[in-house]
Amino acid sequence: MPAITECVTPRFFSGQEQFPFLQVDDFSYVEYRHCANQYRNQIIVTAYLFVVILSGEKIIHTADGDLHIKAGEAFFARKGTYLFSEILASQDEYRTLVFFIDDSFLKHFLDRHCRLLDRQQVDKAKDIFAIPVSPLLEASIDSVLPFFLHRTDLSQQLLRLKLEELLLHIIDADPSGNFVSFLHTQYSTRKRDLQSLMERYFLTRVTIAELAMLSGRSLSAFKREFKEVFHEPPQRWITNRRLEHARVLLAGSDLNVSEICIQVGFDNFSHFSQIFKKKYGFSPSALQKIRN
Repeated sequence: MPAITECVTPRFFSGQEQFPFLQVDDFSYVEYRHCANQYRNQIIVTAYLFVVILSGEKIIHTADGDLHIKAGEAFFARKGTYLFSEILASQDEYRTLVFFIDDSFLKHFLDRHCRLLDRQQVDKAKDIFAIPVSPLLEASIDSVLPFFLHRTDLSQQLLRLKLEELLLHIIDADPSGNFVSFLHTQYSTRKRDLQSLMERYFLTRVTIAELAMLSGRSLSAFKREFKEVFHEPPQRWITNRRLEHARVLLAGSDLNVSEICIQVGFDNFSHFSQIFKKKYGFSPSALQKIRN
């Protein structure tokens, strides 16, 4: 029977001397070793995993077929994936370098590099897929290993840059398009989340900075991504959306114009009337008279 682990997390490796471990705020590095010749396990992945086989080999059973990963090769697994794998008998000790990547790091990466998602991609990214290890990616991976033995005051900042570099090399070295497709899916989900957030808050008295915080983005990333999704700045979109809502209320509710002005988030009635007329060609009072 295979050994079953319900989930695998960085916390599982923390404090165990046999697993060299590096923890940064929203990702972790683990050098995993296993000496048995034949070992099976089943796990549920609780973070995005990038795994490099340093020595030995394993087979991963997936719905799309088996992946045979050997020393010098790598694979990626999506968070929430059920992973059934076997370490194969070998003369070499089985060693891997495992990168646990949290949502927050991935969001930061997408904010910085979303323009790279126009590259070739597949229709649907697999949950687990092999990552080609180019010479540049291999060199980047090797540059991480000394950090297990040598720490400095800037180790965390350097490791963050190292992981970002690794992900860029993965994009550059992945002709299948699986990794870019995975990132595109994550980015599209963030777009839907942004639309949902704005529909929830456009009538409330929150600032753009507060909306950025609610979305989990920096202010600059929020403004940049907002314009990519809605094709206009946030404040202009909010004003137009409030005017659209005001028009619906004027045409179909029993509220008077002053009450509607307040309900859709405007403090100044004359300003509300002025920009409403500029947008629609007639004043709110005129529309209400036509309705009546």
